[in-house]
Amino acid sequence: MTSVVRAALGPAFEDLHPKVQWRFGLSSADSACQFGVGVMEEMTHSALVPPPVLWLGGRRGLFPAGKATDVPFTVANYAYVDDIGRETLSFVRRFSFVGKAQGMNSVMVTPARTSGRSAPASDVALDYLGYHSDMVVQTRCSVEPDGVLLLESGAPRVLGVRIPQIASALTTAREWWDEEQQRHRIRIDVTSPILGTLFHYHGWFTAEERPCGPSDIPEGAKPTKLVERE
Repeated sequence: MTSVVRAALGPAFEDLHPKVQWRFGLSSADSACQFGVGVMEEMTHSALVPPPVLWLGGRRGLFPAGKATDVPFTVANYAYVDDIGRETLSFVRRFSFVGKAQGMNSVMVTPARTSGRSAPASDVALDYLGYHSDMVVQTRCSVEPDGVLLLESGAPRVLGVRIPQIASALTTAREWWDEEQQRHRIRIDVTSPILGTLFHYHGWFTAEERPCGPSDIPEGAKPTKLVERE
């Protein structure tokens, strides 16, 4: 099987930095998983984000609701084929805020190109966000100079309902390899066309690969319910 990001990027995958290729080349055929440990140097959100939205997002694992600097975190990645037959890459993130840890789960899948439907663009993957896959976004994958992976997510659908882009938030994520520090770096910005920047995170981590067969993937790495909203 081909990894989700490799399938989305096609030949451009080879333009990624080799360390980023290693991160996003993980597929179900590898019988492996990755574990990363690092620090989010800044995690912040706008005062315009309503407290009920923060509470719900944190509770459902859609996004961390805390605001702090130098937050220790872990990320675990698992690759598998889901019950619909799609190649899947799972991200399990845990942030050690003072007082209470918070989580953020997502699964990235290669879209099914079923006859009778308009086929997704070849550079697009689907991201299902949260512990229960409450939200799905189409994520466009591309490569920036110096082998940086750029992921741009459009207006989401929440529980199957598309949110108008003007009232929505758009996510831009970059992951790259820091040659000087010899570690991975990540930056995520969530912006609204009306309200400006809603969330901002940036930090670094190191990662290692471990053997992991299908039976070794923990239940918490998979959504509590399987949905198909393409």
